[in-house]
Amino acid sequence: MFLGESPVLTSFLWIIILLAGFLFFVFVVQRVVKHYVHYPIPAFAVRFIDNPIRRLMQPPKDVVQWIGIEAEMSVLEIGPGPGTFTFEAAKRVGEQGNLVTVDIQPSVVSRLSNRLRAKGMTNVTPVVASAHNLPFSNNAFDRVFLVGVLGEIPDKNKTLSEVKRILKNGGLLAIGEVLPDPDYPRRRSVISWCSDSGLEFFSANGGLVHYLLTFKKKMSEG
Repeated sequence: MFLGESPVLTSFLWIIILLAGFLFFVFVVQRVVKHYVHYPIPAFAVRFIDNPIRRLMQPPKDVVQWIGIEAEMSVLEIGPGPGTFTFEAAKRVGEQGNLVTVDIQPSVVSRLSNRLRAKGMTNVTPVVASAHNLPFSNNAFDRVFLVGVLGEIPDKNKTLSEVKRILKNGGLLAIGEVLPDPDYPRRRSVISWCSDSGLEFFSANGGLVHYLLTFKKKMSEG
């Protein structure tokens, strides 16, 4: 049977083609707009970030394992959204560890706080703050991670300098990205940004669709 002889199949394929075209158009337009105007993902859209498709493409367990989070660590997550990676990270640090999440939008922090409370998780502290000015002391964290976030931040150098300040000597920064995020930066761009901020490339995981890069704060640095 030829394609044209099945109206149902033809209609279905046209729907797929139109949907793919729409998503491609949105992806391209957003990349163009965000090249000139930087803004965080709208709060109302945050709830849609944590979905089965993303979890299939970017499994939280794999990502958190690549970050190198271990029990009793102090960990900071910048831009947690609805908590796609927060809950897995909280499990890894355990009750003796500490996970702090930072987002610039109070409504996002409030929504995540409610989810944490509903799940009875007490080792996570959500904070409203800017990534440009992190309200933490020097050498405070073993790990800092941003997943699908760095591309949205206007002043990346300032944020990376802040991350370097609050990381312990030998601590790791992890940066993850996934397609089709309109802010998706190439690996070489992320490596360049971190290198310019004095962070040393440490490891790479993932593939073309999603990746996670880690960078180390040198032991000799304060």
